[in-house]
Amino acid sequence: MGSLLYDGDAGGGGGGGGGGREAVRVLDPESADVFFVPFFSSLSFNTHGHNMTDPATEIDRELQIDLLEFLRQSKYWQRSGGRDHVIPMTHPNAFRFLREQVNASILIVADFGRFSKTVSNLNKDVVAPYVHVVDSFVDDDIVDPYGLRPLLLFFRGRTVRKDEGIVRAKLAKILAGYDDVHYERSIATVESIKKSTQGMRSSKFCLHPAGDTPSSCRLFDAIVSHCIPVIVSDQIELPYEDEIDYSQFSIFFSVKEALKPGYMVDQLRLFPKERWIEMWKQLRTISHHYEFQYPPKKEDAVDMLWRQVKHKVPRVKLAVHRNRRLKIPDWWGRRR
Repeated sequence: MGSLLYDGDAGGGGGGGGGGREAVRVLDPESADVFFVPFFSSLSFNTHGHNMTDPATEIDRELQIDLLEFLRQSKYWQRSGGRDHVIPMTHPNAFRFLREQVNASILIVADFGRFSKTVSNLNKDVVAPYVHVVDSFVDDDIVDPYGLRPLLLFFRGRTVRKDEGIVRAKLAKILAGYDDVHYERSIATVESIKKSTQGMRSSKFCLHPAGDTPSSCRLFDAIVSHCIPVIVSDQIELPYEDEIDYSQFSIFFSVKEALKPGYMVDQLRLFPKERWIEMWKQLRTISHHYEFQYPPKKEDAVDMLWRQVKHKVPRVKLAVHRNRRLKIPDWWGRRR
């Protein structure tokens, strides 16, 4: 919302008219390609229903009811069935009460871990990066980055997780006993984040196992630390993947491969130095795409997300135009 309301330079030809920005707010709804819905469903969940059972969670439900009532009275929602409305929904439990009723809209999600296929999918929705926790590495050494990172593999974080994240506890046992591997249980505190920052900047590879859902913030901490991400998740979806090839700066292991004793560490030890340096250079090139900031800048995280939304517009328009003239809705999907 801040990027739409901002009327400054935007660090890339933004100006009052938008210049180089991917999305510009218009005051005439008839000229809008999409409609941003400024309901912060993740904030509402964290404020009113974080433990899922507190009576205050009823406030979150009531807010969702009020929002749907407001939207359904809008001729622009009615015109498209909500297809051209953009709703941020980055917490896996966000909008949990009425999620099915906004399933035609463009949702901004962190991943699809707790979203059913009837609600969210890559065809219409946009995957957002987590906000990174560690500070961005702006003074990374460009002379000998490989030699200044003595640790092979680094992980610091919670090891007790749900769902796909249970692999973290198993990895703790498999990765124990290696002198060049740091795998530590930790919770997020100021001191812990400081140690994680130092650890990532001292490591060639940074481990990214799934959290409670397939993704977590550690991938993006690794990217801004220029530490080659090692991704262990069978169901992860990644931001901007129609533009960015993650194989150019990340290594992927299936859960089965990662849990094979010795396999992952052996593969990382054999990884060619020249290839590692190529990946490190690529990280330095793309890391600005994962910076959430205000004032907004061209090709930062928010600008990239708006670009992803723009990529969805042709499909949205096709669906809206077809829906207006079809006598039998969705007949194509019923074909045998």
